[in-house]
Amino acid sequence: MISILKLQVMFQSKYFNLYTIFFILIGSFSWSQFVEVNAELDMRRLSEGDRIIFSSLAEDIENYYLNTQFSADISDLAMTIDIRLVLESVSQGGSQTTINGQAILVNKEVQPDGSIKSMDQYFYAKGVQFPYSRGQQIYYTTSFDPLASFLDYYAFMFIASELDTWEYMGGTSFYNKAIELANIGKDVHWSNGWDDRWKKSRKLKDNQYLRSMRFHYFSAQDALFAEEININIVKSHMDTFYEDLETLDKKLGSNRETLYFLKAYHKKIAELLAALKLREALELLILYDHDHKEVYESYLKN
Repeated sequence: MISILKLQVMFQSKYFNLYTIFFILIGSFSWSQFVEVNAELDMRRLSEGDRIIFSSLAEDIENYYLNTQFSADISDLAMTIDIRLVLESVSQGGSQTTINGQAILVNKEVQPDGSIKSMDQYFYAKGVQFPYSRGQQIYYTTSFDPLASFLDYYAFMFIASELDTWEYMGGTSFYNKAIELANIGKDVHWSNGWDDRWKKSRKLKDNQYLRSMRFHYFSAQDALFAEEININIVKSHMDTFYEDLETLDKKLGSNRETLYFLKAYHKKIAELLAALKLREALELLILYDHDHKEVYESYLKN
């Protein structure tokens, strides 16, 4: 059986590396919510002539996230994300050029060895549509702008999910911002995809069981990192984690967002549950998260 002391050392080592990288990164972007953004354009479906239009778009998207203050009250999240924008077509209507495509946005985490790993937030955006001209700048605005508002929506979603790990239901205000923005998007001329985004943000906000699971898992990690560990606090958080998973399983069944979360953290969750002797939680995870069944089973055998 894994000892709590061994688990604490493991988490402290992890946090030491992450906090070191964190303080290095925020030196340059102390007022931004994002410290690293990697944007990639897939233009294989476009002609050579059309590709020229987008010579600076990837860099402009990166700079937009890095240089935009999405909230003056939150400046220390230090998030890393990847964006892959697939440009499918370019159409001309009068003097306006319209871009159609889809996108994938994921969050990343710096590992103790300095490598980058995809984590638990994965967004697939279809029906991406916006007007664009070569060299066009992206500006943060309170008015609806097809491209800037698309980027804002996902910024709000990433921030909301991150804040949920800091405070119980801490991301609610940012989920509300995303919902409000998508609601506006549904009613404008550039409405493609915004109804799906509205549904997605409402679905994530309303999944209080997953949001609670994430909060209690990360709170248990924080408790393990404390100078004086209180095992009762750690166990209390993971007991609630288990109760939330039970309720989620009964009410929602197999849930895509929950499986993304478990995919990212299943091994650390299993280690923690095994150390706390929460065997029932591991047994439930074997049934719920079948892709990682062998991992959970291995901790049950120890």
